[in-house]
Amino acid sequence: MPKMYSLSLLKPLTAAVTVVLLSLSSPTQASDLCSSVENTADFSAYQGQTIAEVRFIRNDVFDLEQPNTYWFHRFANRTHKITTEATLKEDVLFKAGDVLDADSLAETERLLRTRRYLRKVEVRVSHQCPDQQVVVTISSWDNWSLLPKISASREGGESRSTFGLAEDNLFGSGNQINLDYEHDSERTSYLLNFRSPNMFGSHWGLNTRYADKSDGESYLVAVEKPFYRLNAPWSFALTLEQDSQDINEYLLGDEANEFQKQKRFFDLQGGLKVLAADNWVQRVLVGATHNEVQFEQTSDTLFGIPVKRDLSQWWLAWQYVESDYRQMFNIYQFNRVEDINLGWQADVKLAYLAPMLGADNKGWQVTAAATKATELTVDNYLLTSASVSQLEQADISQSLLKTHLMLIHKFDPQHSLVGQLTYQYGNDLFRDERLSLGGDTGLRAFPLYYQTGERLALATMEYRYYSNLSIAQIFDVGYATFADMGRTWGDNPDLPGSSGEQTLYGVGAGIRLLSSHSSRGTMIHIDLTKAFGGDDDLSGVEWRILAKQSF
Repeated sequence: MPKMYSLSLLKPLTAAVTVVLLSLSSPTQASDLCSSVENTADFSAYQGQTIAEVRFIRNDVFDLEQPNTYWFHRFANRTHKITTEATLKEDVLFKAGDVLDADSLAETERLLRTRRYLRKVEVRVSHQCPDQQVVVTISSWDNWSLLPKISASREGGESRSTFGLAEDNLFGSGNQINLDYEHDSERTSYLLNFRSPNMFGSHWGLNTRYADKSDGESYLVAVEKPFYRLNAPWSFALTLEQDSQDINEYLLGDEANEFQKQKRFFDLQGGLKVLAADNWVQRVLVGATHNEVQFEQTSDTLFGIPVKRDLSQWWLAWQYVESDYRQMFNIYQFNRVEDINLGWQADVKLAYLAPMLGADNKGWQVTAAATKATELTVDNYLLTSASVSQLEQADISQSLLKTHLMLIHKFDPQHSLVGQLTYQYGNDLFRDERLSLGGDTGLRAFPLYYQTGERLALATMEYRYYSNLSIAQIFDVGYATFADMGRTWGDNPDLPGSSGEQTLYGVGAGIRLLSSHSSRGTMIHIDLTKAFGGDDDLSGVEWRILAKQSF
């Protein structure tokens, strides 16, 4: 006689079969059982439901259906290896079968947006399925990642050339590799660099660099597992570096002295999450650092070299991170989503300078830093940061205070007014780490390193217009007018006259060209500037071109 099952037993059996069908069926079949939803960005509305399927929609570099599409857009798409689904999966913080957590979806979207090979990322709940099941769809748009580097210049009878090739998304894997060749009158160098931001989905990162120079070798090996998400339980980092570089000292923007800086650096550290809540976490980190810096004369050394130093140390740090992210536009960049954290971020580090690690003398170093972004009103934002450092060692008593305020008023989505104040106060700074103004460090109407000193003050006001103009999908175009005012204090005793004796002013207007489909996201600043104060040679109107990462 056949067995009889009650209706109450058939219900869970039916639900189980539905889950199996959703997990085993093709996307088309799953869509037959699920209905699309409209409010896909509101993750909290689906909190606690089960993720039946995670789908990926991968888009190439250029949208060929856009107007003004040319042969090079089609050529670029054909020759570009689109980011693989496996690479995207490595950064996803959830999987099919998990209970949906809104924070994990939002963190995944932010994490993927940090990958330079992706231009745009959207994580959405796209379908509602039977029995409290949902489909999550991750859409990504690639950047162009193969970047050649060619430059040549001749100045003061000396020639300099650079040739290189960088690939920021090797075979769609998210790994980066670049090769460089540099040559000038004094040295020739070959450089190879490889970086993997997330090896095999483990959230371990690897960064290696080797440079063979005619006057020495340079290398870097760094292995790291960072706090890749707010509630990551631990972190680890190991860094080994040896490097040499030429340091120039300036008088009113002109090179006055040169020496070579040689650095040997080793750092081992680990961190643990110690306290946490829904939107904040406290961490403790401990580490050991060997930090030795030496200097050598070059053929252009006219005013001597700094004294060698070794600040090797044991250290203990505390970190506080509050998560209150908002998706904003036109803060540092334009025409793209920016993840701005409105929560507090702070850290304090206490270090003991240890002769057993190589330090010149016993001593202490204390550093602290904090940042905070505040939404004052719907159209006004205040971004602040501050840091302080105090070093005490034998005959060294060094301090450095840095503060920065940035106030943004948005008239509408395309117009904004941005004011910035910067003040930095140093005492007994190392000769190769003095503060400077000019060029991309502020005072845009003046040359790089026009003023240097131990104290610095800078105020800028800028009107920005973010246009809808795109040049062949290659450059997004913005415009700016600005006024800068600033100065430094405190001469370099080894290079008299290096500090400013007066406050400098500059005004200008220019164009901002954002390489909107490039993995480097470089923004070219083309400015027409007028300087007030300083050398008489700067009395005219000048064109200046700079490459930066922000507006």
